Amino acid sequence: MNIIELRRSLLNEAQSSPNLLSDLAGLESYIAESYNNRSFIELLQNADDAGATKFKIIKNGDFLFIANNGRIFNEQDLESLCRSASSNKVRGETIGYRGIGFKSVVGFAKEIHILSGDYEITFSKERTKSEIPNATRVPLIRVPHSLYNETKELLSPITNNLLNENFTTIFVFSGVTAQEIHLEFDSFDTTSLMFLRNISKTEFYTSEIRQTKISKEKVSDSEIKLIINNDGNYSEWQLYTSNNCTIAYSLKDGKIQKMSDTKSLVYAFLPTVNISGLGVLINGDFSTDPSRKHIIFDDRSNETIKHCSSLILNIIEEKIANYNSENYDIINALIPFSDPRILQFKKTSFDKLLIEGLKNENSKIFYKLRLCPNWLNASDYTNLLKKNGKFSINGKYLSIDGFVSLAKFLGAKEDNFLEMLKFLDTSLLSTLGCAQFVVQIFKGVISGSLKPDNTILGHKLFIVKEHKYSLTDLKANELKIDENFISLMVENGLTEFEIKTVFKQCKIQVVNATLLFFKFLF
Repeated sequence: MNIIELRRSLLNEAQSSPNLLSDLAGLESYIAESYNNRSFIELLQNADDAGATKFKIIKNGDFLFIANNGRIFNEQDLESLCRSASSNKVRGETIGYRGIGFKSVVGFAKEIHILSGDYEITFSKERTKSEIPNATRVPLIRVPHSLYNETKELLSPITNNLLNENFTTIFVFSGVTAQEIHLEFDSFDTTSLMFLRNISKTEFYTSEIRQTKISKEKVSDSEIKLIINNDGNYSEWQLYTSNNCTIAYSLKDGKIQKMSDTKSLVYAFLPTVNISGLGVLINGDFSTDPSRKHIIFDDRSNETIKHCSSLILNIIEEKIANYNSENYDIINALIPFSDPRILQFKKTSFDKLLIEGLKNENSKIFYKLRLCPNWLNASDYTNLLKKNGKFSINGKYLSIDGFVSLAKFLGAKEDNFLEMLKFLDTSLLSTLGCAQFVVQIFKGVISGSLKPDNTILGHKLFIVKEHKYSLTDLKANELKIDENFISLMVENGLTEFEIKTVFKQCKIQVVNATLLFFKFLF
């Protein structure tokens, strides 16, 4: 259907059903109110869907010019524009898909003129009303009219310049007010540009000139480093993408910074008010309400959340395999702000569903991961695991606030002391580690869970003149335990009474009450 046929069809519909036309005017007003302060973002999104790389806005008197260099309008585009909730866009392939976003601009314009390819058209309530006088009210964007020559001449100084700059589609809004424009610009968040597919440069010429440029560096098929230059104010980002989901890390001086919980928002290509629950931004094909501000947890959103959970878990599993400072920062940013065990008691929310998705991935790595027990230092534990060929991670990851809670939630378990004794290699232990094992052995003997047999007495854990000896060695050679080592035993949880009790069971007599010297009886 060409523009003449489309115009005739829309006029016939309106003339035969003026009440329906009035209802459409009400719907248009509702959309404009729902999209309050987001109209420019919608136009930016539409330009990106058209493959534009540049987006420019010029405020001149009562006119606002918005131009992009994307694909020019075709007949199908024009019909989608005129009809409510009619769009030829495919969800997942484009950012917009409802066909109502453009209706949001009626909140700040009396007339809209469009120049794109061979199309030169005007949307005007006044002109529509004159053709359908029996309608109580009419929508702005419904019936296309031809662009008056005098209007075209009035706009030409700027439109011609834009066309010479290779802009292909130009929207001109007339009757705009300064206050409305400032509200739109003040609400514009440059991070909205981050998840666009094509646009890399925006220019705003209003009372204040603003220019934003995006530079991208492809690190791998799934990783991009991105810099947003907003009038000389730079923000750096590192993006990981898979299955139409993107995790965005904030960078400062090239180093990943965990974002605050209030700034870690979820994007449906445009920012919502939902928080991610992690120290990153998350973008995906989420369903939202008409305002685009709140995620609706329908099947599409839930499926996308699962993809995000899978991406996050893959990143964590990949990074914990090798330790370096960047991997540490990447994992730190992905640790939830709330304990995962507490989230299960919350009502349905994005962060709750995201964490549940992590667990439902059934991570094989975390299920085989054994965590350092809280009585042993992480360094010694890591060395013991490596020596015995068991899966381990660098102890510095364990020091990240919240990592252990997340690991346990994903299936990791604290290692069992009796199992550790089976592969205990005392040559790998530091003096502190030796003292910590001694404490557990002594407590096991006192509780009755360990018998003071040769298996226990044979571990070389006691320090004498910087060398390691077992209780059997000490007894046979009448050696004296270093005072500092006894102090470590006490500092790590043993009392004088407990030490006396164990030595008594092992037929070892304490010489004095300070526990500094021991004499061994046969």
